[in-house]
Amino acid sequence: MKRFNTLLLIAAMVIGFAACGDKDADNKTATEKLEELSMNTEWINYATAAASELLDDCIKLWAAWNGSNDVSETDLARIGGSSFFSQPGIGVNGYAAILKSAGESGNTFESQNDAIETILIDGFANISNEVGAAKIGEPNGFAREGETESAVYAVESWYSWNSITDYSDNIISIKNGYCGRRGTINTSANDNSISALVKRINANLDTEVNAAIDNAYNSIQGMTAPFRNNLTGSKVDAAMDACADLTEIIEGRLRAAVIDTTAAERDYTEILKVYTDEVVVPTYKDLKEKAWTLYNAVDALRQDPTNQSKLDAACNAWRAARVPWEQSEAILFGPASDDMLGLDPSMDSWPLSQEDIAGILQNTNLKTVEQFIGAISSEDVRGFHTLELLLFKDGKNRTVRE
Repeated sequence: MKRFNTLLLIAAMVIGFAACGDKDADNKTATEKLEELSMNTEWINYATAAASELLDDCIKLWAAWNGSNDVSETDLARIGGSSFFSQPGIGVNGYAAILKSAGESGNTFESQNDAIETILIDGFANISNEVGAAKIGEPNGFAREGETESAVYAVESWYSWNSITDYSDNIISIKNGYCGRRGTINTSANDNSISALVKRINANLDTEVNAAIDNAYNSIQGMTAPFRNNLTGSKVDAAMDACADLTEIIEGRLRAAVIDTTAAERDYTEILKVYTDEVVVPTYKDLKEKAWTLYNAVDALRQDPTNQSKLDAACNAWRAARVPWEQSEAILFGPASDDMLGLDPSMDSWPLSQEDIAGILQNTNLKTVEQFIGAISSEDVRGFHTLELLLFKDGKNRTVRE
């Protein structure tokens, strides 16, 4: 898990207090410095650089799963050409082919059981636990202790007030993977899905798993928005409890029912095919396409920086791109993980360093988009949330300079 660990949250507290409370020699906080620069030429060039780097990461993530087939020349150029597919664990057929051929000689997954367990534990259980215990639980914990400032800084997506939507889409990511389809919380399961298998083994268990997923989703949806202003109370407690219950049933009864080591290993070939071809690859393709829309929208703002409609379009494109990203967070094994390409922290690290972002914007040597690209290699000054800070303030679209 690339964010919300203890050391990172301690850093967030330090940064938060420095950004909001500590004055420098000019008697200004990092936040005040940021706001003075808001939407100037360098600010928009930084946003364009962040959108460009995010686009590259989204293309890499899709291509790593998809393989080289159907990758356009434009996309290929942005990820360094065909040599991208020579990296370990990818290959010209992509990581999807590796997952679908689990258990074959020389495969990363020693068995199909191994592949399914990775989906259940490293995928489903990991994100349900992160949503309940970290994304919701850690801000809630700070708030209960009266540490209001630290609590707000621990809330992911608080600049845009998109938090509840993000967390809900994380639960959708579990439902999509479990049911072998992409859709809403209520979309029917594919006949060759993990859900369909569990239903054949134990129909009551499948009902309970689906109910646990739905309860987590509905409980999160039931929290009062914006989450950053409503960090405690019975609705928040209910959401954390629902996520904990979901994690428990996945790690316990669901895993035990599906990974039956006492019997001959089941044939998961069709389930793995549906999971990769109907869920993972289309989700990442959608993300890549929406990242292109986001980049183009920010670049259009760069070319017409006093046009509020261009800024509004960029904000809308950011929210749209968050959907497939958050709905992919039950797939944070493989290419997205630190063990392979390490794209997750590059794209979505939280919390940010507002102080470092302010320093980058104040660097008079940085003028062009290309120069800003060269300056944002650190994970906490790039990605979705840096772009969020640059586009939004207090849950609203920023305002262009006249």
